[in-house]
Amino acid sequence: MGIIVLDIGTSSMRGILYEDNGKKLFTKQIAYSPVYLEHGWVEQNPQDWKDAMEVTLKACTEYAREQGKKISAVSVTSQRSSVIPIDAKDTPLGNAIMWQDKRVMGVLKELMPANSQIFDLAGSNINPVFSGSKMLWLRRCRPDLYEKASRLVVIPDYIIHEMTGEWVTDATYGSRSLLMNLRNRQWDDELLKLFQVDREKLCRIIEPGSIAGRIHGGCAEKTGLSEGTPVISAGGDQQCAALGMGIIEQGTIEISAGTGAYLIAASRAVPECLKEDVICNASAIPGEYVLESSILSCASVFNWWLRLGYGMNSNNQEAVYGIANSEIEESLKKEDHLLLLPFFQGRGTPDWNSEAGGSFQNLNLSTSRGDMARAVLEGLGYEIAVNMDTIRNYVGETGAVYACGGLMKSDVFCRILSGICGNGIYTYRDHESAAIGALISAGVTLGLYPDYTSAFCQSRAGHEIKETVAEAKLHKRYQTGKSHYSRLYEKLYLYKHDGC
Repeated sequence: MGIIVLDIGTSSMRGILYEDNGKKLFTKQIAYSPVYLEHGWVEQNPQDWKDAMEVTLKACTEYAREQGKKISAVSVTSQRSSVIPIDAKDTPLGNAIMWQDKRVMGVLKELMPANSQIFDLAGSNINPVFSGSKMLWLRRCRPDLYEKASRLVVIPDYIIHEMTGEWVTDATYGSRSLLMNLRNRQWDDELLKLFQVDREKLCRIIEPGSIAGRIHGGCAEKTGLSEGTPVISAGGDQQCAALGMGIIEQGTIEISAGTGAYLIAASRAVPECLKEDVICNASAIPGEYVLESSILSCASVFNWWLRLGYGMNSNNQEAVYGIANSEIEESLKKEDHLLLLPFFQGRGTPDWNSEAGGSFQNLNLSTSRGDMARAVLEGLGYEIAVNMDTIRNYVGETGAVYACGGLMKSDVFCRILSGICGNGIYTYRDHESAAIGALISAGVTLGLYPDYTSAFCQSRAGHEIKETVAEAKLHKRYQTGKSHYSRLYEKLYLYKHDGC
């Protein structure tokens, strides 16, 4: 028996075929890219995801057939907050508005007086990332498109519909909308009124780990899957990544450092003392929650500098990473105060400052590109540490921190981050944590395991873990660096000029 995980990311989609016991058998990956437009607009053609879904599933089923494996389910995990308007014939009306898109800032300002009310109900401050913000923009700025839309959906809703014919979403995506009541996990009348979204345009909410539907004839014909194969909505990619890293018990914490970065801690319930410096979302475990901090730009900033400073392109990535890492290691021998504020898409938590921008500070004529590459990684590390301090206010002191994502493949970044945080950093050699979380979800849903802990232990059995121990000398240096970083942010964005 086999399970296919469909992992829908920002830069690619992966179809991964696993055996029921967690052994990876085959992977098919299709790359794509959002379109970055003027004024912070970011879009993507929904056809990219439909085509990638069909190609990846077909490749997995062909491999399974060659190996004599029967597919027992498809488990879907996805990026979470991009919005696609759908017409009455279930066809996209245009490009998706991507989660990074900032066009909504003008209309959101009008909602700021209701921010506390929205946070109390939805578990997050008003922000441009969540899907409800984009739906409000459509209502206000493209009323023609809003009226034509029979449904407003996020990417996994669209892909699951293309596979099953069902329009459903799960609570992990609902909790990233600002439209779902966090406690009863249903669309909320007050929030819908504030964001001017009609309930009938939204999908029915189910719990993560539910069977969202079954493969219909059209999808079966295009992919080779058997008609009637169950499709499981495992939850958002970050919630699944946390599950795949074993973030199950109350207070455990992980870092996912991909295009953006996310810190997630497990929570059985919505904290009574919840403040506006953290996000509370539905967990990939049905009925439970996660506390989440969000850094809008992470590996994307490092890759920006590698392109600009090192001429990185699609043909020389591996060589450039090697050169940059060597230069960063050399730069670490210096004790200087070059700083980067990594807010290339604004700041997420703890204060959702969309006006913040990226900037280097303390450059001089001896600064090298390696020094600047190091400052990029340190700036990202400082921002992660700021958010980790915020989460610790809720869950208490944490020991080892588990990490995943593309940037965590860098040994030098693991060294820098452990030094900044003062914690050991544990990374699995298999970085497909979101996919493994979706596999765990499917294993429990299909009755292969009695609980999520058992499914995690089996799915991660034999996976190698790398430990990066915090270096005392670096930690001491970075305590000073973190103070400089926080003061710089305060001076640029929090200090109120009063003529003094």
